Amino acid sequence: MSILIYGLNLLVLAGLVWWLWKQNWNTGLRPYFFPTLLLKLACGLLIGVLSFYVFDKGDTQLYYKRALMMTDLAHEQGVGSYLHYLFFNDPSGTPLQGLQKPFYESAWNMPRLLSVPMLLTNDNYYLSSIYLSLFSFAGLWFFVNALARYFSTTAIPAVVAFLVFPSVVYWSSGVLKESVLMGGMGLLLGSTLYLLFGKLERKPVLYLLLAALGLYLIWLVKYFVAVALALTVALALLLKLIFYSPKLAHIHWLLKGLALLVLFSGIAWLGTQLNPNLNLEGLPDVVYGNYQVSLLASQGKPRIDFPFLEPTYLSFALHSQLAFIGMLFRPFIWEVYNVRTFAAALENTLLLVLAFGFLRDLFESGRVKWRYGYLLTAVLVYVFVMGVLLAYSMPNLGTLNRYRVVVLPFVVYLLLLCKTNSELLRYLLPVRQPQHEEDEPAQIAAD
Repeated sequence: MSILIYGLNLLVLAGLVWWLWKQNWNTGLRPYFFPTLLLKLACGLLIGVLSFYVFDKGDTQLYYKRALMMTDLAHEQGVGSYLHYLFFNDPSGTPLQGLQKPFYESAWNMPRLLSVPMLLTNDNYYLSSIYLSLFSFAGLWFFVNALARYFSTTAIPAVVAFLVFPSVVYWSSGVLKESVLMGGMGLLLGSTLYLLFGKLERKPVLYLLLAALGLYLIWLVKYFVAVALALTVALALLLKLIFYSPKLAHIHWLLKGLALLVLFSGIAWLGTQLNPNLNLEGLPDVVYGNYQVSLLASQGKPRIDFPFLEPTYLSFALHSQLAFIGMLFRPFIWEVYNVRTFAAALENTLLLVLAFGFLRDLFESGRVKWRYGYLLTAVLVYVFVMGVLLAYSMPNLGTLNRYRVVVLPFVVYLLLLCKTNSELLRYLLPVRQPQHEEDEPAQIAAD
């Protein structure tokens, strides 16, 4: 029976890969499809092996054990009870009723999603891991191809940042929340680019549905990232509408800025009403509380310390630069104390090299010329605000190395666009850049 389950699922997975491969992707990116896919699948399997056979702990084990309870529900009480729980998150009348507290605890959403491939694979962890890794890859591949289509000279930096960079590809694979999150992020942002720059007759309904699906999946596993990404998209659209519309060119920039502030503040306020933890009045206390809990759990380990931090917006703002730098570049090489921190420190050293390359170009030229400034502004705001909040909420550097994958690929992508870093990338990857495939030219940056 197990051989049959393995065979059927491997056939399904092979069919999904073949279907994905046959889509109308950028021709210049096709050579990267199978290498990056295999890397993603291998990382997902490695997470399971390390968690079960080396460290004997980790979130992936927790998700798996909880998902087993849900598949047991399907076996013992029938598919109807399982589907009712799956779609309505209602554990009433099930063995989960006494375990899932509070009633809509988001920590149970990841096991709910995991239970779907586990039912298909007869509770096989590693086959389920491949399904989740494939979803993560598909979403990010979709997004990278959208970047290659509309910003053709940035195609290779996009591949490196979202599909190859070590901690990004590792922590967005397998049975982890980040697999669902990054796959959903790819669907949301890729669809947004197609809707922004594509011709309206080209499947607008499909892209809207993909964007909604991506946002919903992100909401299920990490609601605050979903809100942040939705606000980022809203900010980009408002900036384009107010500052880049020829019809509004005669309006003074101060009035435009005021309109932007009012409109975005209103949208942001609506976003904060979606979850009690996002309420603006209580947000500093929530973030500060998470910081204190993480400090207690990371005694004796590398962490970002804010000895004078207080639960106020002013205090958060004053410590923001330190938080962002710590999130991005720590642990430093002299903070290594085991194999995992050594790997993280090596990656952070590479980030420092890329940052110095960017600063070198900035100081030499005096400025960096960008097109599509509304996109760049929105991304920079997202990267900084999300990076700072992550550093405050999770100052433990080991955990932060995983959580920052929602920010890190955007930083790497932008750093690789400067002249020094792009030349380094061309030296390491001596390939022809993918060609632009749209009628209208689009570049995000110029030397």
